[in-house]
Amino acid sequence: MNALEAFGVEVGKGRYYEEAFYGLVLVHAVLFDKVAKSLDALALTPAKMNVLMVIKQQGGEKGLSQMEIGKRLIVTASNMTRLLDKLEREKLIERVGRDGDKRIKVARISKRGSQVLDDAWPAYMKTMKEAMNKLSGAEQKILAEMMIKWFRNLKD
Repeated sequence: MNALEAFGVEVGKGRYYEEAFYGLVLVHAVLFDKVAKSLDALALTPAKMNVLMVIKQQGGEKGLSQMEIGKRLIVTASNMTRLLDKLEREKLIERVGRDGDKRIKVARISKRGSQVLDDAWPAYMKTMKEAMNKLSGAEQKILAEMMIKWFRNLKD
């Protein structure tokens, strides 16, 4: 049985919207699993990795508030609280009062968190490249352009 048929999608029947949509769901599931396995050795999950990357790359020295992180990752406030609590317990981040307004807490990546992220990066990139190398360079370019276009159109 074709993987799409498991979703009730009849491949080749001209319902390309179903093939594309469920195909994307399946690709996401496979990629998520591959990334998760590549991060296992460092006791990281893709969610933790994403939060650490956002804090380090977009927050820098100032850090980011929980609300800012949640908006960038499209995560609910309660889920973000639990994730940040875990990262803080694991000493991968620290929460401090924002300069100028100590009532607002910001998350900053810790030295340990930065090191864990640096250690995880090669495996993460290797996984990404291996997955993308299943397509030719030209196919990757077309896919990238289509995904960006689709994202922009969905967002509007």
